[in-house]
Amino acid sequence: MKKIVLTALAFCLASSFMFARGDNDAAASAGGDYVLKIGYPVEGGLCEAPFYIAIAKGFYEAEGLKYEWVNLEPGTAMNLLTTGQIDVTNNLLATLIQPIANGLDVKIPLALHTGCVKTLVSPDSPIKTPADFAPVNGVKKKIGVPSLNSSTKVIPSRVLAAEGLKVDGDDADIEWVIYPSAELPLALERGLVDAIGSGDPTATIIENEGKARVVINNATGHGLENEFCCVTPFRSATIAAHPETAAKFLRAIQKAAKWVQENPEETTKILAEKKYIAGDPEVNAQVLKTYNYKASVSQARTAIERNARELQQIGLVKADVDVNALVANTFYALPGVPDSLF
Repeated sequence: MKKIVLTALAFCLASSFMFARGDNDAAASAGGDYVLKIGYPVEGGLCEAPFYIAIAKGFYEAEGLKYEWVNLEPGTAMNLLTTGQIDVTNNLLATLIQPIANGLDVKIPLALHTGCVKTLVSPDSPIKTPADFAPVNGVKKKIGVPSLNSSTKVIPSRVLAAEGLKVDGDDADIEWVIYPSAELPLALERGLVDAIGSGDPTATIIENEGKARVVINNATGHGLENEFCCVTPFRSATIAAHPETAAKFLRAIQKAAKWVQENPEETTKILAEKKYIAGDPEVNAQVLKTYNYKASVSQARTAIERNARELQQIGLVKADVDVNALVANTFYALPGVPDSLF
């Protein structure tokens, strides 16, 4: 069976960050608690709500966690994680499986919530269900996405594959078209694509403006409504060297996620007041209510395995990848972290 190994590039990166961070790790061990570097996006989304609420409600401090915030520009999270510039972040699991199968060395100890990805069409589109994305007279439907490894491409790929459509390759039934995220609504409006992939709150905003209609929503259907989509990938070296610090962070995030689950309206008011997340607080609260923020350790393993197996079935993960090894190498249950607070 094939073992999951680092690619040459990933190995070089791993070696360089281990060397670069060695002094810092040694100083932390000698001089006190390790200062955890938490990566968060410059333009936050509702998925990051527990990260922000943990600050606003003092959950990090209550756990005795020493931490530092690091700004993440779009698309930089995994590079900063593998090079040791951050220790942990929030990420959609769908975007991690392929890199992990190709050698990305991270540990995933916690799943945060369900939902958050939508595929939208224009209001008058003939596409009503996922099955309607099938080619007509040889003409493929075009779906706009920000990248071919984005969650807004990978998640609908699973749904479309379940309808019998081939989602990748030269003979695919779908044509994926790359646009910057900010330009996707305009591409749909101008008819340059038949559909777009988007996350909340952007997806809900353009839907409420009457500019789009949702066909695929992993928060409410297609067999994905109970699957946790966002997780907390950790730098493997941090987990190994500072498990108690990692556990403090995870317990704080579990408490924050529980608070978000039980207080969606207050959550979105705080996020707006602190300017963490854009959008109308009332609209964002309604969106939050479609998610399940019952952060869970065991659901992380379940989601990793399901994603890996389904992505392998549709060809997004190579056939010779040992999924059992991938799951064993990636999922990590930290001592002192409860499975869930619910």
